[in-house]
Amino acid sequence: MNMATISVVIPSHNRRERLARALSHLYKQTYPTDLLELVVVLDGCTDGSAHMLEELQATIPVKLKVINQAQGGPAAARNAGVRAASNEYILFIDDDVMATPQLIMEHWLLHENDPKAVVIGPMSTPKDHQRPIWVRWEEYILEGQYQDLLNGKYEFTPRQFYTGNCSFKRSWMIEAGMFDENFKRYEDVELAYRMSNLGVNFYFNPKAIGYHYAHRSYSSWKTSHYLYGHYDVKMEREKGLEEWIDLCETEFRGRHWITRFLATRTLNHKTTQQLLSFILLQVAQIASFFGQERRGYQALSSIANMLYWQGFNEELNKPTSANLKASL
Repeated sequence: MNMATISVVIPSHNRRERLARALSHLYKQTYPTDLLELVVVLDGCTDGSAHMLEELQATIPVKLKVINQAQGGPAAARNAGVRAASNEYILFIDDDVMATPQLIMEHWLLHENDPKAVVIGPMSTPKDHQRPIWVRWEEYILEGQYQDLLNGKYEFTPRQFYTGNCSFKRSWMIEAGMFDENFKRYEDVELAYRMSNLGVNFYFNPKAIGYHYAHRSYSSWKTSHYLYGHYDVKMEREKGLEEWIDLCETEFRGRHWITRFLATRTLNHKTTQQLLSFILLQVAQIASFFGQERRGYQALSSIANMLYWQGFNEELNKPTSANLKASL
């Protein structure tokens, strides 16, 4: 078996302990260590991560490159990692994802079978991790997507491209133009659509498992859904993906009627949204306490959709260059 060289790119921001743990899983892979390099991008870290990596470099059996830069966000960090990488393939993994020993090998097996493969592995939920209900909701949604892929409900497309555990040829990303650093959400999906124009094939490999020790604040969780709404509109207006807005609106109409009712009735009433979000969060936590986790997830889905729809409509109703010209 002729195996390729692979650069594992890990962006990180002030997660020293998790980063150290993630790295410990990456230099214990079944894939030959002489064909690997680890490229860690410290994105505005102030927590001693650089010192930790300096001490680690001399002790691990894998080549380690460290890039220390001012904070620019995930897209900028991953771009820096790809520019610094020296191997044929890139494997992105997040600093809170703990790779199983066969993860890299499982990625490679699909690349070996199809030279045009782009491979995604699951970010699975660990059993030893305590996290708040909004994070458990995200895991529930993601696991549902994985099952739909495995059951053939829909084919894997660039829309399911997540950079927490994925791999592809480095040259494709460079040819596609790298991540758009102005995109603070959906930067991975947006890049995947540009790479798809190169004739690549997208695969989901359920055996390339990484355990995701996710954590985010409730405030961050809410902000992300608000921004997803904005960037879904930008995907069509700025990136030229035809009928993307129509697709998003069609998907919204297919959601639970309570979710749609709350999102439309609270639109542009941000005080009402904040109050209702607080109430629904309490409902979710109480439901979870009494063993009704899925009912709690429904309450969180309503919060997420209210915020998403607010962001979507704000971006949708922004004046575009076309209608600005028409008004002159």
